Amino acid sequence: MKARQQALLDALLGRGEPPAGLSGGQRGLAAYRGNLVALSDRALAVPFGRLRDALGEAEFAALAWTFWRARPPECGDLGEWGGALAGFLVERAGEASGLPDLARLDWALHQAERAGDVALDADSLQLLGDTPPEALWLRLRPGVAMLAQAGGPVLVWRQGWRGQWQALPAAEAVFMRCLLDGASLADALAAAEVKGSGAETDFDFGAWLQAALQKTWLQAVGTTPPERSKPP
Repeated sequence: MKARQQALLDALLGRGEPPAGLSGGQRGLAAYRGNLVALSDRALAVPFGRLRDALGEAEFAALAWTFWRARPPECGDLGEWGGALAGFLVERAGEASGLPDLARLDWALHQAERAGDVALDADSLQLLGDTPPEALWLRLRPGVAMLAQAGGPVLVWRQGWRGQWQALPAAEAVFMRCLLDGASLADALAAAEVKGSGAETDFDFGAWLQAALQKTWLQAVGTTPPERSKPP
């Protein structure tokens, strides 16, 4: 049974002949394949709407089917399918095409919208007033991510139930990257060169904190390093 299923899958993906006794023969196989082609288009369009707009419907549909054949879904949740698309586009179109960056942004926004919903620990903010920054770590909410794009660093997060993104100035991007990498507040501030600590500094922590609370980047302030998530 398993061998027959694999043979059918290979035939649907154009990698082999259909198994003997397939109901409907080649016509049945064409119908199965047509359904799969349509499914690949619909599934990939959910996270990659910007990429679909950039390519156009027909070219995107062709990309979805090619990608499905090369990197088929590995689980039943099709919302998890697409993380490898940026690398796939690098191989076929190159970074200079701009398509991999667009795919990275789409996927990060998709991941942000699927991230767990957590509330701000407002009481923990008191630690900012009575604890030295060397003993503090800022925990960002699930879904907050930094992207290195051709046009500069980009921050992605979820506000409400919608993914959001914005370009970041260099110093703020350094600060956010440090937080995401698990650095203490003191180390992140030193890396970003806080206003008043150098001749050419341009990062204002007070302004950043106000934005982090307004745009729901911050989850909590803690006195222990955050647990690092394992890479997929």
